[in-house]
Amino acid sequence: MNLKDIALYEITIGSKKLRLGTFLKPRIESGLLAGCLIALLFVSACGANDDKDRGVAGRNLEVHAENPIVVDKAFFVDEGETRVIIPSASNRQIVVVKTTIVNRTSTVIPLLVDAEAVKLGDRRGKRYEAINPFEKSKKINGTLSEGIKVKEIAPIFWDKTELPRDFQVGGYLVFDIPKGLIIGTLFWDEVEYIPVDFVDYWKNRN
Repeated sequence: MNLKDIALYEITIGSKKLRLGTFLKPRIESGLLAGCLIALLFVSACGANDDKDRGVAGRNLEVHAENPIVVDKAFFVDEGETRVIIPSASNRQIVVVKTTIVNRTSTVIPLLVDAEAVKLGDRRGKRYEAINPFEKSKKINGTLSEGIKVKEIAPIFWDKTELPRDFQVGGYLVFDIPKGLIIGTLFWDEVEYIPVDFVDYWKNRN
């Protein structure tokens, strides 16, 4: 599933826009733009983004997640300071997942994105909580650039907000997980339980 309705809006959250970065998507009313949109949706429906964006709709929310990325370092800039997240031990790895939450209901939904709200793992029961990037990162002098196994994570998805109807919010979630773990599913459990699978658990079952 891809984001179906471009007539969505995103909001600024908290005292720091970085924590839940947002961007406004105005409602498309022009016939020309609508035609372009149809073309883009057609390409998407043919599978252009099947491996990038995986979405699941619940009763109130839609959860969209891009494929997880394993890195040695994740970094972001907060109030002019570069902060870096590295694995907590030699047998662990950092995984980042760009995630978007969409409110399709007729009400305002309060959200709290924290360690209890989202986990990463597999359906066999191995699940690990998202980490707080602001608490688990360390300040460094100078700047960093993206490279092999080095990823900038902006905006960061970590805070609380109220999400009105037809608004969406998102950014990067960060996980510190054991090496060798099957990164099979993102388990969203805020407002409602919505798992998003990255692998097909039933593909080769007898």
